[in-house]
Amino acid sequence: MRLALGVVCTIIAASAEGYSIALVKKVMDEAFISQNMDVLYLLGLQVVFAFFMKGAFGYAKSLVMSKAGLKISATLQERIYRHVIRINIDAIQKDGIGKFLNYFSIQAGAVLHLVTYQIISIVQNVSSLGIALVLMFWFAPQLVGIMLVLVPALIVPLIIISRYKNKKIRESFSIANSSSQQVNQSLHGIKTIQAFNMQDYESERFADFMSKSIRNAYKSTVADALRTPLMEVILAAGMGISLIIGGRFIMGGSISVGDFVAFLLALFAAYQPAKAMTGIGGSIQHGLISAEILFAFLDSQPTIRDADNAAELVGDKMKVEFENVSFAYNQADGDVLHDVDLVVPSGKICAFVGPSGGGKTTLFNLLERFYDPSQGRVLINGKDIKTLTLASLRRHIADVSQDVFLFNDSIEDNIRYGAPDATDEQVIAASKIANAHDFITELPQKYKTIVGERGSMLSGGQKQRIAIARAVLKNAPILLLDEATSALDTESEKLIQSALRKLMKGRTVFVIAHRLSTILDADMICVVKDGKIIERGTDEELMAMNGEYKKLRDIQFKTQS
Repeated sequence: MRLALGVVCTIIAASAEGYSIALVKKVMDEAFISQNMDVLYLLGLQVVFAFFMKGAFGYAKSLVMSKAGLKISATLQERIYRHVIRINIDAIQKDGIGKFLNYFSIQAGAVLHLVTYQIISIVQNVSSLGIALVLMFWFAPQLVGIMLVLVPALIVPLIIISRYKNKKIRESFSIANSSSQQVNQSLHGIKTIQAFNMQDYESERFADFMSKSIRNAYKSTVADALRTPLMEVILAAGMGISLIIGGRFIMGGSISVGDFVAFLLALFAAYQPAKAMTGIGGSIQHGLISAEILFAFLDSQPTIRDADNAAELVGDKMKVEFENVSFAYNQADGDVLHDVDLVVPSGKICAFVGPSGGGKTTLFNLLERFYDPSQGRVLINGKDIKTLTLASLRRHIADVSQDVFLFNDSIEDNIRYGAPDATDEQVIAASKIANAHDFITELPQKYKTIVGERGSMLSGGQKQRIAIARAVLKNAPILLLDEATSALDTESEKLIQSALRKLMKGRTVFVIAHRLSTILDADMICVVKDGKIIERGTDEELMAMNGEYKKLRDIQFKTQS
């Protein structure tokens, strides 16, 4: 609505300017040549009124478009954010965070500029140019017909320049994505960069992106810079022809002096919007390509999404099955899981042990449906999790990862992330179970303490305990523990292991453990190696097999001794 109102104000302002040009004919023919002062006074007042209308509606247009721009910007940013946080994890890992950040900055900014500025500029310039052309036809159609022969000389080169510019704009987006990704990686990996003294290496890499950007931008500028001189030469030729032929028409009596002067003023008035239209082409192309990229992203559908008739997962007893499951993050690299079959009854504890890279974390990712198996099925209570809604599936799973992520927010809000409606008393109770309450209350702001980016203001053990408290508060029937006590000191670990045993009771629990001492009481221990479960059973049963598990256990307990 605001955009339409802005367009109306723009057209009225352009019409007022055209009306002031039309008054010139009357000033020349009815006032100056006829020497009629009464008419001159009246025409003078009309000229003032015309420019007042132009200014007033131009001002209204600016206010309306500013309001529209702010609203559109907020709406667009919100839509992008809603889509980004629903995107597949593998897409983010494959394309990099920098590309998605560019949707907020580069693409969204260009689209907003196109909608709120370029479109109005086009309307304004087209209106001004159209009114000027109408006046030229009205006052001296003979001269307009002669000048039409110059149009092909202007249009053909502009088309060629436009196509070249279009190519360079697309290249600029690719370069911008790469440079954004470089900056993002550097900020996240600043500790690693400095630890390995790679500042100069990373600086050179970024400088290479900047060099490519400069070369591309310069080539684009070279092409774009041809627009103005080309336009000026063609229009200058048109003005020269108009002066010569127009003079002959005046002498021959075909047109009056007022007609000719009004024609020239209309021609001069047409020059500025025509020039702007040629110059605005690059910005329009940039905006249109940005819109094409952005809305293609917004129209994309994640591969991991609810089925058409997805059902809600309900209940507090969860039996989990992996049925002939195989999976590859990248087909070129081969499967990381091979024909995994596993049944974990409700309320049982299943532990995964084995060398790193064997596929233990991948089993967690499949269960939470961050990825889908390339073969086989994951089932809960006999239902393929693909037939369940993602929201209900993940609502029934709580996880504590080895790589704890905390938001740059207060401790209580990070804990409450597991249950947004939880009371302060429930947050404190969960913290006590996780052995986090004591250290939290020693902080100056206690539960209101801001933890910093990714929890940077806390130690590793403190972050882990907050993550455990978050999982306790969620109170989900399926619990995933990925080295949940790995960052804790011995005393804290003992307290939390006791708390976790209470928490595990009645739940279906999956544990990834490198310290075998933490999972000796598990109902089932699976040795995962090279994407396969090569051994399974209780601690006693696996020791009796005298296989891979016994080797791991003997080495670890011997080392501890």
